[in-house]
Amino acid sequence: MKTTENINNIVIAGGSSGIGLALVQKLDAGKKSIINLSRSACPVAGVKNIITDLSDPDEIGAAFARIDRIDALVYCAGTSLAAPVEYTATEDYRKLFEVNLLGAAECVKLAMPKLRASGDGRIVLLASSGGVAPIAFDAFYSASKAALITFAEALNLETQSVHATAVVIGGTKTRFSFKRKIYTDCGDYDKDLKAAADSLIKMEQTGYNVNRVADGIIKVLASDAPPPAVTIGIKNKARLLAYKILPSCARRAVLRSVYGIK
Repeated sequence: MKTTENINNIVIAGGSSGIGLALVQKLDAGKKSIINLSRSACPVAGVKNIITDLSDPDEIGAAFARIDRIDALVYCAGTSLAAPVEYTATEDYRKLFEVNLLGAAECVKLAMPKLRASGDGRIVLLASSGGVAPIAFDAFYSASKAALITFAEALNLETQSVHATAVVIGGTKTRFSFKRKIYTDCGDYDKDLKAAADSLIKMEQTGYNVNRVADGIIKVLASDAPPPAVTIGIKNKARLLAYKILPSCARRAVLRSVYGIK
């Protein structure tokens, strides 16, 4: 595997847990400047923590004002909820977009001058297979991840000195599964909602190891010419390719089956 030897100043948004933490653990904080932006501190020795609410642009701005050099920005922060669109509270889906999409956009905007100054900057946005094949009763999460995939591709049109890549992951075993807000008392939706939420947790908890995903991110960071989107895992690639070539009616039937919706 290629190394990140020449990438010495790395900002990781959401590096205190899950995939972000696994990535920090694989990077050498003793030889690199690694800065974690999150509401909780990253426990890895040598990492500089800037406690930041990534849903708050003012806090993000204050954090980036404290950072001098950036060779790479990795945005791993995210949140999810299982709910019918009809029943989802406005504050819940606004918060989701603020963390998953708007926080990423704000970090990219503020990091870009420093990334361009590095001469060969890298941006990695943690996306999801749900941004390609939507997750049942997780419409807002799916939409936010689809937006990140397009956002990364659009960024590459703006400058040749910074490479942006959306890393598309499938189900990955982390505590993220158990932090998801799951709605109840949603009338006729309840049975299908529970089936979909349970199916999603099973997919995640029997899915990829965080270290495999972290290795995929490192490979992107080390690439001389990373593409705008990278899908982690052969099975995940095959599933998404099959989904893309299916007609729309078949796509709907397949996804309803996957998520246990009768």
